[in-house]
Amino acid sequence: MPATSNPSIKGVGWNPADYGHFLTRRARGLPFWFSLGCPGTRAYADAVERTLEVTRAGQAMIEAAPYLDLVMPATLSVLAFRREGWHQADYDVWSQKLLVDGTGLVLPTAIDGEPALRLCIVNPEPTRKI
Repeated sequence: MPATSNPSIKGVGWNPADYGHFLTRRARGLPFWFSLGCPGTRAYADAVERTLEVTRAGQAMIEAAPYLDLVMPATLSVLAFRREGWHQADYDVWSQKLLVDGTGLVLPTAIDGEPALRLCIVNPEPTRKI
């Protein structure tokens, strides 16, 4: 169907408006299907399970540290926590340092109006370096 579909216009030939970039859509499902197809569904499921295991281990590490407070239990691969005595500037500096060092992206956030850190595990093979 042409981009201009006014019924009063008949017999219009080739129209460049019918081929505009705004009429195309990215194949959003393609990266997901490649993720499943290349390594296989078993490997993909194992990676997801490993990510959840890493998240649970991260929660245990936060709970074991006397200077950290778990804000909420892990939700899938998201951890939210606070460090005792830290203010927004402290969170910002630490987050920026991790980013510059290439360690990870740990974003400061606010939960119930108080600053905190939010960690989303998306790599099934992180280290305990942080």
